[in-house]
Amino acid sequence: MMTSDRDFDAPGPGPWKKRVFLTGVSVALTLVTLGVVLVRRGEAALAESDRAFHAGDLRVAVWEAKAAALAYVPGSAHVQKSTARLEAIARGAAAEGRWDLARLAWDALRLVDEQTDYPGRGQTEFGRAAKTELERMGPAHGARE
Repeated sequence: MMTSDRDFDAPGPGPWKKRVFLTGVSVALTLVTLGVVLVRRGEAALAESDRAFHAGDLRVAVWEAKAAALAYVPGSAHVQKSTARLEAIARGAAAEGRWDLARLAWDALRLVDEQTDYPGRGQTEFGRAAKTELERMGPAHGARE
C-alpha cells in the first residue's frame, strides 16, 4: 500500500490562530507600555509634589500629588505615596484651621478614589476618610465669601 506525502503532513496553525496570537501579543505590549508611561508620569508628578511641599507651596503640592495618584497603576508606590501626601496635607491644614487647603486636599483624595475605581476594588480607606471629612466640614468651612 502506497501512501502519499499528504497523509504525513501535520496541519499548521490556521491563519486565524496566528492573528489571535499576534493580537494577544500586541495587546500585552500595549498594556506594558501604558503601565511604564503611567509609572514614569506619576513618579515625575510626585517628585514635583515633594519639591513644592518642601518649599512650602502646599497648593501646588496637592495638585501634583493628585496628578501622581491619577497616573494610576494598581499597587505602584507613587500612588500610595501621593495619597499619603494628600491625607497628610489635609489633616495638617485642618489642624491649623486652613479650611480651604484642607478641603482642597480632601476633595483631591475623594476625586482620586472615584476616578481610579474599577469593578471589584471596593472603596479605599483614603476615599472613605475623604468623604467623611468633607461631610464633617460641611459647606461652612472653607467657603469663600
